[in-house]
Amino acid sequence: MATSPAAIIAVALPEVGYHEGRDANGRWNNKEKYAAEVPGQAWVSDDGEPWCATFVSWLALKSGNADVYPRTASCSVGVAWFRAKGRFSALPSVGAQVFFGSGGGSHTGLVIDFDDTTITTVEGNTNNTGSAEGDGVYRKVWRRRDAYVYGYGHPAFAQGPRRAAEAKWVIDGFATPAPATKSVTVRAGQTLGAIAAAAGVALSVILGLNPQVKDPNTIHPGDTITVPAVPGQVPPTPTVPAPTTTPQPTTPGNSSSAFPGADKFGPGANNANVTRLGEMLIKRGGGRFYSVGAGPRWSDADRQAVAAFQQAQGWSGGDADGIPGPTTWTYLVSGQGRNIPAASTPTSAPAAVPFPGDRYFHAGASNAYVTKLGQALVRHGYGTAYRQGPGPQWTEADRQATAAFQRAQGWRGADANGYPGPETWRRLMR
Repeated sequence: MATSPAAIIAVALPEVGYHEGRDANGRWNNKEKYAAEVPGQAWVSDDGEPWCATFVSWLALKSGNADVYPRTASCSVGVAWFRAKGRFSALPSVGAQVFFGSGGGSHTGLVIDFDDTTITTVEGNTNNTGSAEGDGVYRKVWRRRDAYVYGYGHPAFAQGPRRAAEAKWVIDGFATPAPATKSVTVRAGQTLGAIAAAAGVALSVILGLNPQVKDPNTIHPGDTITVPAVPGQVPPTPTVPAPTTTPQPTTPGNSSSAFPGADKFGPGANNANVTRLGEMLIKRGGGRFYSVGAGPRWSDADRQAVAAFQQAQGWSGGDADGIPGPTTWTYLVSGQGRNIPAASTPTSAPAAVPFPGDRYFHAGASNAYVTKLGQALVRHGYGTAYRQGPGPQWTEADRQATAAFQRAQGWRGADANGYPGPETWRRLMR
C-alpha cells in the first residue's frame, strides 16, 4: 500500500467522537482502545498515561503509513524523529503531524486541512473546553499563528501532500516574499523564547530560520541566531483566545486580558505583568504565599502560588509547574476555575526516602520511585518537560527534567546526564 495523506485522514475522521474511560469517581482516566493495538505501547493505557502521540501512531499503523510517522508515546521524541530526517517545518501540510507547546512536547495531532490562516486537525486525548484534561478524539481548528502551535513534522509520503509553500514567508496568513534576516548573539541567561518575543515572532518561526538548533531549550551564550531584520515586519506572537465555552471578560482596572507571553514570567523577570499575576493569585486564595504582597520581581512566592492555582484545577506535571501559560492566565483574568484551597495543617514531617539505587532509573523502568522523582522535580520547578503528570514509566521527560535540575546545581558532563544519583536524589527530596 502506497503511503498517502488521504489514507491516514480516512482512518482519522471516523474516530472523532470517541471517548476514553472513566474511573470509579466518574473522572476521565486515560484508558483508551488505541495503545493496545500499537506494538510496544500497551503500557500507555494500562498506566493511564497521556495518549495523543499514541493516537497518531495508531492512525499511521492502521492506514499503512507506519513507516513515515514516528511510533512513540512521546511528543518530544516525535519532534526529534522528524528533525533527524530533515522533515520538520514551521509551515503546515495535509497529513503533517502538528506539535504543540514548549519544544513541541505538550501535545500532538494530525493536520487534515489548512488554509491561509488556520489548520484543521484531528487530535486524541484533548477536549473542546480549553482545560488541561483531555477526554477523547476531536476535530479542531487552530490559527496558524497561535502561540501554542510549535511546528509540523512532514511524513515522506509516496503520494506527496498539498503543503504551504516552503519558499514563502507567511504574514497574517498570506504568502509574501521572505523578509531580510539578521544575526543576533545569545547573551547569558537569554532563552530562545525571549529572542522570538524580542523579534516579534512565534518561536516556530525562529526555529524555521535556525535548523542548527536541535533543542530549543538548549542555547548557549555566544551562539548565533537568525531573526527577521526589520522589527515589526513579521507580526507579533498571537495570544491564545478564550475557551470557546466561556466568554473571557477583562479584569476590572485593566483593559487587556491577553496573555503577555511566557518571557514575562520566571526567574529574572521584573515587570508589571508579574505584579498583576500576583494580585490575581492573591484574590484567588494565594495570599499565604506572599509575605509582603505582589511585586514586579519574580520570586519563588509567585511560582508557589501559580503552582497551587494550577493544582487546584486538577492539573499536574508540566501543566502545574508554577509558570503561567495562556490557559492559566485566561482562568485568572476571567475568574474561571477553582480558587486555591486553604493550607492544610501538617501532622508531622514526612520521613526522607533514601536513594533506592541506579537500577530504578533507566529506559524501560517502571516503578514508584520514578513517580516520586518526577513529583519532586515538579515541586522544585523543573516540570516543563512533562506533557502531563509524572508517572511510573521512565521517559525522556524524566531524563530531561533531571538533567535541568543537575545543571542548575552547577554540575556538568556525567554529573548532569539526566540520571539521578544519591546527591541528586538527596537534594530533590529535601
